[in-house]
Amino acid sequence: MNTEISRKQRLKFFFINVAAFAVIFLLLGFITLQLLQSSAYRQTDLSLKKMAESEHLIQMEINRYQQGNPFLSQQPPNEQDMDQIPDGKNRFNTQIILWSKDGKILNKEVIGGRFTELEKLSLNTKQLDSIQALNLKNSSDSAQKLSFRSYTIKAEQNNGIAYIQFLANTNQIADSMKTFETILILCMIAFWLISIGISFYISKMNMQPIMNSWRKQQEFVENASHELRTPLAIIQNSLQQLFTRPDHTILEESEPIAQALNETRRMNSLTEDLLILARSDSNQLLLQKEDVDPKAFIQQLAQPFQEIAEMNDKQFILENFADQSIAVDEKRIHQVLVILLDNALKYTEAKEKIVLQSAISNDNWLIEVKNNGPSISDEDKKHIFERFYREDRSRSKETGGYGLGLAIAKQIINQHKGKLTVRDWQPKGVVFQIRLPLK
Repeated sequence: MNTEISRKQRLKFFFINVAAFAVIFLLLGFITLQLLQSSAYRQTDLSLKKMAESEHLIQMEINRYQQGNPFLSQQPPNEQDMDQIPDGKNRFNTQIILWSKDGKILNKEVIGGRFTELEKLSLNTKQLDSIQALNLKNSSDSAQKLSFRSYTIKAEQNNGIAYIQFLANTNQIADSMKTFETILILCMIAFWLISIGISFYISKMNMQPIMNSWRKQQEFVENASHELRTPLAIIQNSLQQLFTRPDHTILEESEPIAQALNETRRMNSLTEDLLILARSDSNQLLLQKEDVDPKAFIQQLAQPFQEIAEMNDKQFILENFADQSIAVDEKRIHQVLVILLDNALKYTEAKEKIVLQSAISNDNWLIEVKNNGPSISDEDKKHIFERFYREDRSRSKETGGYGLGLAIAKQIINQHKGKLTVRDWQPKGVVFQIRLPLK
């Protein structure tokens, strides 16, 4: 892939990841703050509403106002009334304000020194019977801001009292919320900076399979072009040779004609193999599964190979034990076994042995193709299922191979959710094992 394109794509992935992390952190922070704020003030709001429902508390405040005695003490409230006061059983953070109809505080003498905190408090009759958040400046200290939760109701009595307001100081909660908000923002920034490094790593990882795929595609095109070039050159030379001797008969030129036809067949086989691999890569190689009797299938498939082996003085042993029906694409599995058996015949000499085994093992159809021909090195085992890979190129040339057969076999078995592996057959030879799940 072009280096500039690769760099731009990687940067694109990087910025997408950074933006995604930023959005996630912002949403997380926003949701966390909203939930915390609603839960932090929930108990205070509930207590204010309960105070507004407590006739005892209201009457006690009215009596204090009417008698002008802030220290007036009535009969102690019951346990239920005490539980309605925020902050436990004291009212240090709460205050009841009695308002006149024209918006004047009636009980400011009873409030005493705390009235300086509420001097700038004004009556709001538009939002009765609902919790409101208030922020007031302290008259004695203009830099200090006081936070309250407020609940105002309309008074049912006359005596000049038109409205009753219940206040709860929430400075402590507000300060805690600010501290938490600061910590949350700092943590979000810190983790977002960490996410930038993670995004860089993820963008690099995202590009890795793309680059690997690109390299494989390049190798595939180069190898396919190389393999097609040879038969095309032979066909071209054969046809050019015919033009140099126009007076010769077909019989006299049978050799170049046969050579051209042979290369045409090889090229046709190669293009079909390339088409299978291309369809498999794009998930267009559809399997047509049907129930198959493995015993009859293997018996029929092995027969021509047994005859070829006998003609070439090679031993072909069939161990056919699988007797349980299995759903597979018969045509594709036939293609895989033809590839493996054809390779076994090619790479075994006279008097050597080829074994085809078929059995049911642990809910799998187990097929093994063994031959005691040349062994495969451990390094070659790692690459043997790659396209156009050939262990011995000179020998493959003699056998007419392109290095696509095992790659095709691997693709077909993978699409069946099975496994195709290779291992040594002691003391000499190789074993190709197919494991297909019955279900």
